[in-house]
Amino acid sequence: MIVTSNEEFKHLKKHIKEYFERIARHTNMSKTVLFYSYGDRENRCQVWNSSYLELNNALNQLFEILDHQFAINQQLNEYIKIDCAYNIQKEDWQKIDQAIKTQQHNNHYRKGLSFDEKFTICFLEQELYGRAIIRGLSYDQPNYFDQDNLNSTLEYKYSNQNTSIQFKQLEYTWTFDTYAVFYENGQLIPLQSQFTENGVRYLTSDKKTHIKDIIKKNASFLSSQIAQDGKYNYGFFPAYDRSIRSYNTVRHCTTTYSLLETLIIDKNDTVLGRCKLAIEYALQHFYVEIQPNQAYMLDGSTPEDLDEIKLGANAAALLMLTKYQEITGETTYLNQALALAKGIQSMMNSEGETSHVLHYPSLELKEKFRIIYYDGEAALALLRLYQLHSDEHLLNSVKLMFERFIQEKYERYHDHWLSYCTNELTKICAEEKYFLFGIKNYVRHMIFIRNRKTTYSTLLEMMMSAYLMVNRIKELGLNDILEKAHFEDLKKLIEFRAEFQRTGFLYPEVAMYMACPEKVLHAFYVRHDRFRVRIDDQEHNLSGYIAYVQHFN
Repeated sequence: MIVTSNEEFKHLKKHIKEYFERIARHTNMSKTVLFYSYGDRENRCQVWNSSYLELNNALNQLFEILDHQFAINQQLNEYIKIDCAYNIQKEDWQKIDQAIKTQQHNNHYRKGLSFDEKFTICFLEQELYGRAIIRGLSYDQPNYFDQDNLNSTLEYKYSNQNTSIQFKQLEYTWTFDTYAVFYENGQLIPLQSQFTENGVRYLTSDKKTHIKDIIKKNASFLSSQIAQDGKYNYGFFPAYDRSIRSYNTVRHCTTTYSLLETLIIDKNDTVLGRCKLAIEYALQHFYVEIQPNQAYMLDGSTPEDLDEIKLGANAAALLMLTKYQEITGETTYLNQALALAKGIQSMMNSEGETSHVLHYPSLELKEKFRIIYYDGEAALALLRLYQLHSDEHLLNSVKLMFERFIQEKYERYHDHWLSYCTNELTKICAEEKYFLFGIKNYVRHMIFIRNRKTTYSTLLEMMMSAYLMVNRIKELGLNDILEKAHFEDLKKLIEFRAEFQRTGFLYPEVAMYMACPEKVLHAFYVRHDRFRVRIDDQEHNLSGYIAYVQHFN
């Protein structure tokens, strides 16, 4: 809601003053450094800052700027965020530079920086990343300070100062944290301060209600990424709105699967229509029947060179088609689903061992094993089809695969797809060996999950599938197995990760610092990979959250 009336404007200033006076009473600040970020949906926000000894002087200058903006436009910008610095520390520049280069996870330096003691040249943490002043070329290469990006930002932000910074000449910088609020729907929403959650809003409503709203908003975002021909806008890096040019059949299909899942939470005809477009695109461009009733999904290094058949692509497409039938009740794609299942079975031997990648069109083996995800995906896909079409050959194939999973100790991979398919199999075959496998798949991973500092959204998927399975163990009265499940610890971890996953959601207070806020608003992103927004990033976050909202008690 944009401030357009005098009454709203007075109300906003009153609450800003009250909030920061309250902060000042409880924070030992030697000076008051305020930041005012403002902008609209179309453009990266602008950031004004000032430094005073007294809070009232800083607020008076801020209000002068707000008064001026309101007088000119008879309204304020849609996005308004105000930060107040605290915990200001003088730091050796070399120490900061090294800290950036040696981060365990890229883009996880969460402090603001001033290049002088008087705070005449300073940047919020969100500016440092939004302007790619701190950047990395890829997720697996260290971050660094980009001097060119810094100085181009200086020229824009401090155009009256006519200054530049040479890193070689720097001795000290001043780091700081901030208390911040974002204005939305007539109220100031406080944002979290410090560490991984920095800049993410506190919950002001019930968690499940809030996450349902996130699901709906992300479903709208994701469906908007589907073009009229059914192809996705695959992804982009939002700081400078740079597109990711590759494509991937597996991700196309699993993303559509997760988008279909959102219809459980919100029956949206527009979203369903976009899903149909995506399904048709996949079948028109990737689906081939090599022989009658046996089909494969094609993939390749480029969208134009579809020279691979992947076990995972067949599985992903089958998951997509079965989810469509489950949601709509329509059997439109049942024949294609059955043919894809035959394709999966053709890539298995009599002992349940799979081949992951074939050459196309020769069908010669290219890679026996590529990635662990394919096996769990394939087992899950066959089970989902079995639940809609009770062919014992499908179930027997899955049982064969599971014998191999158990024998080869696949639980060491802690794979979310394995968690999914174990949960589904135990619905049909409630055997101890399957339950124990499902428990081992997560229980030795729990410390890792608790300490993980990235959103890593598949963790919530894995745990929610395990949660459903353990509830079944409980209902069946299998107490000896239940003791091994660490159920109470699992539930605590699920609550923790459901909350933590919000740190990877582009709320407006985060999106406003990117090149085109409207384009990224309500997307999920991967902070450690240049704030990447890709279709599968939406998929995994959605699936985990949908399961949480649906099933977690």
